[in-house]
Amino acid sequence: MGTNEKLFHKCEIRMKNAFSEETHWEKAAKTKVGRYLTRTETDFVRNSVDITKCTLIMDVGAEAGRFSLLAANSDVDVVSIDIDYYGLKRLKLKNRFVNVIRADARSIPIKKEVFDAVFMIEVLDYIPELEKAMQECCKALRREAPLVLSFGNKSSLKSKLRAIRGKIYQHSYPEVIQSLNRTGFKIRRRIGYNWLPFSRTSENLLVPLLAKMERLFGLRKIPSLSPWVLIHAVKSD
Repeated sequence: MGTNEKLFHKCEIRMKNAFSEETHWEKAAKTKVGRYLTRTETDFVRNSVDITKCTLIMDVGAEAGRFSLLAANSDVDVVSIDIDYYGLKRLKLKNRFVNVIRADARSIPIKKEVFDAVFMIEVLDYIPELEKAMQECCKALRREAPLVLSFGNKSSLKSKLRAIRGKIYQHSYPEVIQSLNRTGFKIRRRIGYNWLPFSRTSENLLVPLLAKMERLFGLRKIPSLSPWVLIHAVKSD
């Protein structure tokens, strides 16, 4: 091993050690509720976007890369955006070919109309300026390209119960739908989810049963009342 290779190897080891601790969201994704959420969101993304036909995908609010890796592992070029430096470094360690950019979803430093798809999963609850985030996604997408997003529904009963504890969702279902329409999107599909009465870090044994009941009772078919919502929209002509 040459001198340069040795230096590179040492730097690589130091970086892995410096970013060895999993983020809160990585840990949460491994809980029973976290696995249920990730499975639901992943299935929706796969049913909404034919990743094999994409060449360039942007993941907004990528953190440590649950959905960036879904695309990157399919040999698609991925640009991952987040304001969290640590999470992006964790993602880069998992797949060094992912392009990471530390940036705000309300001001994305990307050229217009270059992406074949954009993911924005579990991000909008941290962005008060809904319209600005939608405009940035619209700007980045090619025409007729898909946007897949999720959000906590402020109009839901679960949101009202959370508000008692001082925790609120940022946006209501009507607000998100209207914002998508105003910024040039056509909605293709939407489902509701996360009717479970647990936090996302819960390991409650009832999670699999209640997740099954959510599907059987058709709760996913009423997104306007659902605690969380997934939407597949496309940029219109």
